[in-house]
Amino acid sequence: MKYLLPLLLLFVLTACQDDDDPVSATEEVELSLDFRADYAGQPLAIQSGTYTYPTGARLKVLLFQYYISDLELLPVGGGEAVRLTDIDLIRWMSASEPATTTRSYRVPAGEYRGLRFGLGVKPELNARNPSEFAADYVLNEAEFWGPTTRYVFAKIEANADLENDNTFDTGLSYHLGTDALYTTVTFDQTFRVAEGSSPAITVAADVLRALSASGQTFDISNPDQRNVHGGNQEVGRDIWERLAGQFRLEIRE
Repeated sequence: MKYLLPLLLLFVLTACQDDDDPVSATEEVELSLDFRADYAGQPLAIQSGTYTYPTGARLKVLLFQYYISDLELLPVGGGEAVRLTDIDLIRWMSASEPATTTRSYRVPAGEYRGLRFGLGVKPELNARNPSEFAADYVLNEAEFWGPTTRYVFAKIEANADLENDNTFDTGLSYHLGTDALYTTVTFDQTFRVAEGSSPAITVAADVLRALSASGQTFDISNPDQRNVHGGNQEVGRDIWERLAGQFRLEIRE
C-alpha cells in the first residue's frame, strides 16, 4: 500500500499536466506574394513607357487593373484550400509606381501544389452594392457601373499613336466585366512554405498578351473597338479571354 499511493499520485499529476498542455497547431508563417505587370515580357512602366503594338502603332499604357476573388493555396495531397483573400484589386495607375506590387499573408507552413484565383468579382460579391461595404473597401463606387452592369472586373487604358507622328492622340479604354466573363485561373506548380525559407512567388500579367497573343491582335485602328464599357462586353470578350489565359506563376527558391 505504501508504494501504491505515490503511484496513484503520480498518475493524477501526469493526467492533469496532459490536460493543461496547449493543443499543438500547424505553424503559420509569413508569405509574400508579388503581382507584376509586364508588356511584351518586360516590367511595365505605367504612364511613362512607350511600347510598340503589333500593327506598328505605339502605345502608352495609362491604367491596368483587375480584381481577383478567392485567392487560395492548394495543399499537396488534397485537403481544404488555404484562403488568402476573398477579393482584392490589383492596380497600376501612377508613373511613380513600380511594376511589382506585393501582398503579405499568414499561411500554414507546408507543401503546396499550386495557387488559384477567380479573375473578376465572384458572383455573390458582384450582386452586392458598394453601399454595403466600407468606403475604403475595394468594391466601391469608382469600380461600379450600376445596378444592371455591376462591377468592372478589369481595365486597360492607353493612348495610341496610330500615325507614328509622336502624337498619342487616340484613346483606348477597355473596361471588362459581367458574371459570364468570370474565370478561374489555376497554377499547378509545387512549392514549400517554411519559416525563413519561403520561395519568391510572382503572379505576372502581360498587357500586350491580353491585347495580342496566339496570332490574334485586337484591332485598335477600328474606331468601334477602341472603347469597351458596360453593356458592350461582346466586343471585349476576346480581350478578356486572352487576359485570363496569359497569367504566369514564377517561383524562385
